Amino acid sequence: MATTHVPGTGIGPGDADKHGRRSAVIAGVALACAAIVVPFALHGARHSGATASPAAPVTQAPPTSAVHHESRDRALGAQDDLPPLLSSGRPALRDGARVRVGDITDGTLRRTPRGWQVLVRWDGRLQPLTTRGPVSLGAASWVSASGLLYTRVPTDTPGRFRVYSWDPEGGTAYTPPSLVASELGPVCFDKAFTAFGDCHAH
Repeated sequence: MATTHVPGTGIGPGDADKHGRRSAVIAGVALACAAIVVPFALHGARHSGATASPAAPVTQAPPTSAVHHESRDRALGAQDDLPPLLSSGRPALRDGARVRVGDITDGTLRRTPRGWQVLVRWDGRLQPLTTRGPVSLGAASWVSASGLLYTRVPTDTPGRFRVYSWDPEGGTAYTPPSLVASELGPVCFDKAFTAFGDCHAH
């Protein structure tokens, strides 16, 4: 029996069956790959959707805390003209702590048998500042986060105090200024000493 070969095709008379088997194998491999890839793609789509959905509650959390903070401040009153009174740590004096003496200089707190002093370097030597006013530096005093000194005196109302700031007055080239207690008026603090206001509820 004569055989024929089609020029240019590279397929001889016995190659048709081989070509058909090769096509079937390729098709089977393609289906197998699809069976593996598609489930993974669907799983990835579901996974990306699952990770995106929890993001919505996170973006909603800050407004809730902000509302709580505002209601707490409303109970204490507005800060208005009050200076930043909160301390960076415990609201108490600490031996060796640095303090600001107004905008003049810096000083250091020192505990003595007679009470607390603020030492400043003035006229080339360390000198204690005298204090004047209706209150004294003591257990009810503290250094604010900005380094200024304050003293609070409790009133008959829990959480309500009369607060005094210690401001420098006087002084010469040879004599340092005095620290004078100036009343700021009534101030309300929360129990944790983390918020304050003028006690005028709105």
